Amino acid sequence: MNIETARLQVLKHFQWIDGHADTWTMLRHPDSLNAIVRGLAALVRGDRPDVIVGIETRGLALGLAVAHELSIGFTPIRKSGSLFPGPLVEQRANAGYRGERPTLILRRDHLPSGERVALVDDWIETGSQAVAASELITACGASLVSITVIVDQEVTSARNRLPPIRSLLTADDLPPYQPDLAESHSEQNESVQPGSGQPASDRPE
Repeated sequence: MNIETARLQVLKHFQWIDGHADTWTMLRHPDSLNAIVRGLAALVRGDRPDVIVGIETRGLALGLAVAHELSIGFTPIRKSGSLFPGPLVEQRANAGYRGERPTLILRRDHLPSGERVALVDDWIETGSQAVAASELITACGASLVSITVIVDQEVTSARNRLPPIRSLLTADDLPPYQPDLAESHSEQNESVQPGSGQPASDRPE
């Protein structure tokens, strides 16, 4: 029930803005946020993780919430240049869909050897950051046992280098991008004054 409710909430609030998938608005509504967090937690629970990790940015918010729902700990995977004191391991990711190659960093002392780690994020597409995260976790002596996301769009060979990927939806489940509707939405937004609380548009990592 938790998983199906979460799926329905994602579909209810998902939208395309200027060609970008908006995964923030679904988190703005309390019923949707609660359902999505519980749905992700239900997918993760069977993997028996000791700790949840999330990649900056959306993975931090979702991962922390899922860890709270499961009553286990959380640690972030940040991007190079972030203030992150402590002993670190770092790994540069292969190019993602934007062509960027971010360097990811993780606190070595946050993942004791032998711990089971689950990665939570909103979207997986090329899997480049997930592979880098897996290598960071392995460098700490821990094991990445699963990846859980809202939307799974991973179609590359990276899947062969990753643990099981669980998702509420696949990209094929989402409504198709319709430029005419997006243009109408954009024109409506032009009349919205800054600071009005209108959800920001962004494309998931």
